[in-house]
Amino acid sequence: MSAEETSTTQDNRHHTCLEEKNKKLFTVFKYLGIFLIKWDKKRDIYVVQPVRFFIYYIFWFSWPLSGLGFAFLGRKFFSDSEKQDHIDDAIESSLFILGFAVVPAIKTYCIRLITKYLPDILEDIASLSKIEIGFQTPLDIHICRRTRKSLSLKTSGLKNTLLDKKHEKLIIVLPAITVLLSIVAFIGAWTSGVIKVVEWSDIKKEWPLFTIQFTYLTLPFITTWFSVTFIEWLRTVYESLRVEYEHYYYYMIKSLWNTEQTSPMFTFNEENVKVLRDYIDLLQDIFSGLSDGFIKLIMGINFFISLVSSICCSVKLLEGSQQILYIIPLSVVLFHLAVACYKSSCLREEYEKLLLVLKKLLHLEWRNPGLLPFRELQQVRENLSESPPQIVIFAGYPVGNGLIIGVIGFIVSYAVLANEVREELNN
Repeated sequence: MSAEETSTTQDNRHHTCLEEKNKKLFTVFKYLGIFLIKWDKKRDIYVVQPVRFFIYYIFWFSWPLSGLGFAFLGRKFFSDSEKQDHIDDAIESSLFILGFAVVPAIKTYCIRLITKYLPDILEDIASLSKIEIGFQTPLDIHICRRTRKSLSLKTSGLKNTLLDKKHEKLIIVLPAITVLLSIVAFIGAWTSGVIKVVEWSDIKKEWPLFTIQFTYLTLPFITTWFSVTFIEWLRTVYESLRVEYEHYYYYMIKSLWNTEQTSPMFTFNEENVKVLRDYIDLLQDIFSGLSDGFIKLIMGINFFISLVSSICCSVKLLEGSQQILYIIPLSVVLFHLAVACYKSSCLREEYEKLLLVLKKLLHLEWRNPGLLPFRELQQVRENLSESPPQIVIFAGYPVGNGLIIGVIGFIVSYAVLANEVREELNN
């Protein structure tokens, strides 16, 4: 193989590095019909796979409609009531119009946005990994990975008082075991209660609504995890920046104290800080492309659909213990909302920690003039402060831990109100 061919192969691999590093994850999204592009080595660009795009777009548009049709047929088949319920007929008509004309079209539009904006985002990620910044840009995505601990005077080597590895493992494993046992005990008690309270005739009547819940929530759940994947990657990059520069901060302190030190992988001279500025600017562009491209719309639509589903489940639960099965879809919906809010909060926290580290470096320069390039470092911090990586939904509401608390309160209050209205109408 010639040198030119070798260079081309390496360049192609570089452009596909994010997919290659997370091949299993992107393969899952590929078969689920979310990742519908591929790298064209001949044209050196990302291209849409038109056949797969057509098939999956039609499938995800038809999937909730088929569930809605099955639910209406199932309701007539399983219904034991012989009298006509005009309230239910009106609700059925509105649900059919909403389900047929609005919701599936909006949900599948998210696939179009992902396919449109993802090629440019992956190109920017490839360009980001090319920048020589003193450490390798992380490309492995592990959604359940623990956050790396902040460096401190202890972990930086100024004090040797670290916990023994066995003791540290015990501290981590024991609480996890107790939480797992509590969850198993709850599931066991709940299952026993369901068997005693719920009858098959009650379950049979609820299958239509369960079908609607399943078919309408499938795509929102998948797109939520797809968005969380990129949010977690961004958090990992901010974390890597923070850890490396925090290490440099403590390295400079040890240098001033004339203690034993390990040289960092980079130095904070004027040229390197300019490279850091370009790196952060491109990272912010990637976040803007993700947020404005598809994450904002996906999160907004998914939150709306999840709210409606949660309210329906909560209203059913208020009807009595016979409807306890609705706690299953309610728990799944709230879990996905919590994951999205938690990962968004983690991204914002890593960003704020990075700002704090840069502030420490600026303070170090104030106390020791000439130690660091103050003006360039101040500009980097100002650029970071101007564009925080905050995930938002419609109307600019920030997605975070505070939002999930408000959502739960809204679901409970609205469900209680809807249940009271239903009882008055039935009476």
